[in-house]
Amino acid sequence: MLEIIAETVEDALAAEAGGATQLDLKSDFVEDGLTPTAGMVERICSQVSIDVIVMVRTRANGMVLTPDDIAIMCHDIELSRERGAAGFLLGAITKGREIDSEAIEAFKTAAGGLPIHFHLAWEKTKDLNNTLEQLIGLGIKSVRTTGGSGVGAKVENGISKVRDFKELANGRIDLLFAGGVNAENIGQLVKGTGVVHAHAGSSVRIPPNPKGHVVEDKVRALRKALDLAVNGILS
Repeated sequence: MLEIIAETVEDALAAEAGGATQLDLKSDFVEDGLTPTAGMVERICSQVSIDVIVMVRTRANGMVLTPDDIAIMCHDIELSRERGAAGFLLGAITKGREIDSEAIEAFKTAAGGLPIHFHLAWEKTKDLNNTLEQLIGLGIKSVRTTGGSGVGAKVENGISKVRDFKELANGRIDLLFAGGVNAENIGQLVKGTGVVHAHAGSSVRIPPNPKGHVVEDKVRALRKALDLAVNGILS
């Protein structure tokens, strides 16, 4: 699986043409992503045939949610579900750095059976192994991981921990590499961990940062490198 961050219709079309498996659709990538508009969700879902996973996040500062945040996010999930979303990417933790299971259950209800995916907020919790088990118990479809260091970290520095997470998960939840994933290091990541899914943002953009736009050829190069690496460990 290759998930590409998209903010615009042009991003989405370039990602699909380059071989992306699914989109992480968000607004405000420079702030690590906020909920896109309902209009954007509807337009992109009508333009691509791959899965559109919608980021649901009300504000940039923190993952400890208020009752208002949860209510807004549930409504945004419902709006996106009605417009063709294939799932939702979100996070919720408590002040005590635990998973906010009550919020997650509310989001699952709003999702109406569509899968919930967790972003890097889970790596802010105080016991990552227990958190992973809790997310599995909550029925979360996938998590993105840097190897435990969270937003801003490079997954190539967390290979041993990703490998540990994979062993713990044992096929019960999907792990996606996140943080500096590119065509040059994906082979090392796959070979070193056995994980076969990746999430990419800046590396497939020009310029290569959150303000850039997705480039089809960059996505294609990453897709090719990922496929080669996966085939290498499966053969």
